[in-house]
Amino acid sequence: MTKKFTKAILRLSNKENHRDTYDLEFDLIESSFLPKWIDRYLLAKQRQDRISEPWAFYNLNNDWSESATVDFLNYHINACNSLMPGLFMQTLTDINDQDTLNYIHSVFELHHGKLDEWQNNPLFKENSTLREHLSFVNQTVHRCESLGKTKKIRIVYFDLPKTEKFNNDDYKLFTNEIKFGGLYTLYADVGKNLESLATDNDDHHHDFVPNLHYSVDCVVKFDDNDGLENQKLYNEFLDKNWNYFDHKGYVKNDPRLTTGAIQIAQLNYINQQQILNDLQNYNYIQDLIVY
Repeated sequence: MTKKFTKAILRLSNKENHRDTYDLEFDLIESSFLPKWIDRYLLAKQRQDRISEPWAFYNLNNDWSESATVDFLNYHINACNSLMPGLFMQTLTDINDQDTLNYIHSVFELHHGKLDEWQNNPLFKENSTLREHLSFVNQTVHRCESLGKTKKIRIVYFDLPKTEKFNNDDYKLFTNEIKFGGLYTLYADVGKNLESLATDNDDHHHDFVPNLHYSVDCVVKFDDNDGLENQKLYNEFLDKNWNYFDHKGYVKNDPRLTTGAIQIAQLNYINQQQILNDLQNYNYIQDLIVY
């Protein structure tokens, strides 16, 4: 008999003291998509995949100042260049320099390839640590772009194969609304989706890739937003640039152009400010537990 999962715990800790733990407890939200997400979670657990970025806290503590974020990005850019000279032609000096961030991200797109294509790239076979440094570059670009915006914790498993695609029924569950303590699906493709193109003014990207694949990757958000302003922005961008999407084979009301995410679970809490105050003391994701 298949077990029914109804709860989730995100166990956090202080990276200086693994015994100092803090649990965020969630109720899973029943939907036609939930069993698919649980399947990916169970596969990650069976494969013993590790959480790839246990420090992926955004705008919740003081660990990631502007200077620390830029330094971390440039460290991994330089590490990539030491393994493959000339891979990146520039580093970042100003965290608000979106054009340079777009360029840096385009280098990641070009060499990582879509989804699991990296597995067949001889670059990563010759340089076993190159993919890890390149992945850190990618995620730190997004950290730069997120600084001072939505408070969130991302839970990602980079090594889990991205094989599963959303279907039309899944897209009907997508929302641009953000609820405090909501646990949402996370963009699992490589490229730029409609949301990113509408906000990044990116002339460097290699390809538009909508929200096609799903994984166990997810994000907890600690803000409230009805999403209407963002939905309007995305719709206006789509209308203004329709010829681009038309030439790529998309049609009006194509489900693949759906924006947002599926809410997987909702945090149990009494006081939002108390949660935010507590989170300032934690900076490491110890585990995601679904039961």
